[in-house]
Amino acid sequence: MYLSKLHLNFFRSYQDRLIEFGPKTNLIVGHNGTGKTNILEAIYFLSSGKSFRSSALGQLLKWDSTYTIVTGIINLNDHQTELECQLSKEIGKVSATRKFFIDRVVKTRPKYLGTLKTVVFEPEDIRLVTGSPSRRRDYLDSVFSTTQWRYAGALSQYNRALKHRNELLDMIRENRSNKSELFYWDQSLIKNATIIQDFRQNYIRSVNRYFSQHALSEIQQLSLNYRPSTLSQEKLDQQYITDLNFGYTQAGIHRDDFSFDSKAFSASNKNLAFWGSRGQQRLSVLALRLAQINYLEETYHQKPILLLDDIFSELDPEHRQLVVDICQSYQTIFTSAESTTCDILPTSQQIIL
Repeated sequence: MYLSKLHLNFFRSYQDRLIEFGPKTNLIVGHNGTGKTNILEAIYFLSSGKSFRSSALGQLLKWDSTYTIVTGIINLNDHQTELECQLSKEIGKVSATRKFFIDRVVKTRPKYLGTLKTVVFEPEDIRLVTGSPSRRRDYLDSVFSTTQWRYAGALSQYNRALKHRNELLDMIRENRSNKSELFYWDQSLIKNATIIQDFRQNYIRSVNRYFSQHALSEIQQLSLNYRPSTLSQEKLDQQYITDLNFGYTQAGIHRDDFSFDSKAFSASNKNLAFWGSRGQQRLSVLALRLAQINYLEETYHQKPILLLDDIFSELDPEHRQLVVDICQSYQTIFTSAESTTCDILPTSQQIIL
């Protein structure tokens, strides 16, 4: 599968733009501020209805526009499929409404997700190692955002239940409600947390298996150490007084975390965030993205499209070559501010902005 055409209407900086891609390596070249990353974001939006840069969907609309439409043609086994994702926002409203189409037939998001699979590489990935737990949780969520409605649905229901439970805790503390009203939301948290953590644990196992079997010894030494915050009714009951005092649910998937560990360190704490060099940290997130590609291909028997946002500026020559070697098996869309990037890549189609 590959994306052959992308049409943007009122998306970010683009009012009306048609872009054609080749089935293998594509390079988008332009100075900073010309909208290179916007194109990758549009492809990700087409695949998931979300952005990899912002949680506020309204920011995807061109300034002063009330809607955006992203349309793409995907080719698979000599058959073309048209995908379209629309986003509209009423003036004065914060929320935006999405619509999904396959071959111009409206689809629910569960029926739409998984049609186009993407993996994004970006320089900020290194913050997965050193950044906050919420960044790593967002990463885990993103793995399934273009493929698994069951995960997306469970996450939405979990967040809704968490919001209501926290509000109830405040009301109970102020004697405006009673403890028995927590039961429904407790059950929703537990049920959906189980679904989400099953997906996360299976993915972590797949990543660690990929690391251990990799040809590069530096990657063989890596592992992800997943630390789930498990839920049960017993645990929620035990933590009830603490939750009540804080007005916030202390346990659950919203407190999950993982670390990048390396056997290269003799210390009991092998976390790269504390002991790894900048180069080791860069390699670990690169290896994670490669493991994500492997997971999607093994799970869904379909090659994802790789979106690489100016990542060569962050990699040394050896690791650049690692990216080049893996990307030759996929449709890849690179962005770069340097025209000399084409010297690093195999034969590529260039798009000049």
